[in-house]
Amino acid sequence: MIYKYNFSISGDDFYPKKNLSKIEGDFITDSLFHPNDKKFDNRPDEYGYRGMSFWHPKKFSTENEILEYEKSFINFINKNYSLFFENGVDNLQIFIEIYFDGGQCNFEVFDKEALKIISYFNVSLPISIYVLTDKEIQKWENEVRLE
Repeated sequence: MIYKYNFSISGDDFYPKKNLSKIEGDFITDSLFHPNDKKFDNRPDEYGYRGMSFWHPKKFSTENEILEYEKSFINFINKNYSLFFENGVDNLQIFIEIYFDGGQCNFEVFDKEALKIISYFNVSLPISIYVLTDKEIQKWENEVRLE
């Protein structure tokens, strides 16, 4: 199983560019946008709100590293929580993508101690699940381990 999380913040009174240099930690800024920014180059869709998203330095995780991967998200949020809310952030999400090889899919998203912390920060956890072939999942897991 492969895990990919993306942390996203937004708010009507949040100005991402103003706060970019103040953010602590080694997470990578994936995107930042304002209400009138286009979502896609070839379509007229606009975001309609201000936001910013971040990747973990290791974009993906496997089951062997997932606890440390999740802990890193909690630490990043904890370090920056005050900055985010002092600057108009009112929505926090960790988008979770799970990739697996089919069949029954059992997994835990954050353990109970981590969920206590996540709930304190009022973070929502939308989850998407994708099925890959055995060959695709094995190849990708090998690549993830090499990062």
